[in-house]
Amino acid sequence: MNIATTFAGATLLVAGVGLASLVGLSANAAQPGAAPASLPLGMSMNRLMVAVVDDAAHGIWAGGNKTEKLSKLEWVEVEMNTYQLQAAATLVSMGGTGAADHGWVSDPGFQEWSRKLNEAGISARSAVTAKNQVALRVAGDKLVETCNACHKQFKPEIPTEGILLKRGHDY
Repeated sequence: MNIATTFAGATLLVAGVGLASLVGLSANAAQPGAAPASLPLGMSMNRLMVAVVDDAAHGIWAGGNKTEKLSKLEWVEVEMNTYQLQAAATLVSMGGTGAADHGWVSDPGFQEWSRKLNEAGISARSAVTAKNQVALRVAGDKLVETCNACHKQFKPEIPTEGILLKRGHDY
């Protein structure tokens, strides 16, 4: 699968989710007083962290650490990683099915780290918009600091639940 196919698939997925959200909100809007429906995460935050946060972070780090200039397609890939990181930050703040998830999300400190994860995605995207690899490296370094500090406070044992990143990365 090439990057163009991946990008096209991701675009269709985002469009589908957006359309489904609009349809759901429209249905709820027709019923006065009805709260918008939301889906539970349906997985542990450990699984979410590995499948989405870790994967997106690796893409940001690889782009910032690359010594050669990024190609147009690599900039697109890193940009998609920034959106994934931001979306994942929102999901992380909601919690999932893991044994510790409820305790984490009810802690104001954890919510602050979730906000900083979101900000890391925004900072990395600003670097992508400017096509500035030095700024991308700085954003990636800040992301490392955020991840390490949150893990130190909430989850010093890595990995847990036997979940490891299964997609191969060269970095």
